[in-house]
Amino acid sequence: MTNDEHTTPLAIEQLRDGISALMQTVTSLLDDEATLATLETALHSHDALSDQLASYTLDSSAADALQRIEHFITLQAGQYYQAYEATLQGQENNRFIPLFARQLLALEGIGPATARQLFQSGIFTPEALYALTPQALEALELPPSMLARLLSLRY
Repeated sequence: MTNDEHTTPLAIEQLRDGISALMQTVTSLLDDEATLATLETALHSHDALSDQLASYTLDSSAADALQRIEHFITLQAGQYYQAYEATLQGQENNRFIPLFARQLLALEGIGPATARQLFQSGIFTPEALYALTPQALEALELPPSMLARLLSLRY
């Protein structure tokens, strides 16, 4: 990582704090059963560190590491969603998909309803969606219009 601007001791301390916060939450996800609060904290820590690092020129390994961490958080959130969807209360349920399905939501043609159905089916990332064969996608028993839209994204 190279710095595009003069690095101050305060900036270095803030980066250290951001890295530490992200390490703590990811470690918690690895060591303990995921909770909604831990997942949210992990994602917010990831986003805060990404924002801090935006002023730096990152080498590809640092950018890849941040992407892998976000992928890990998304997978953990997807598994949590499948296990606890029925117990998520109104506001928790309403903010879950916009927070944790943002990679799917970034695809043209996928909105919150489609992302929710994909999460319910165990599809949490674009890579998982694109890895499905047309037959596997049809087996998800999605509404016909949603299935047609997803098939058009892929082929």
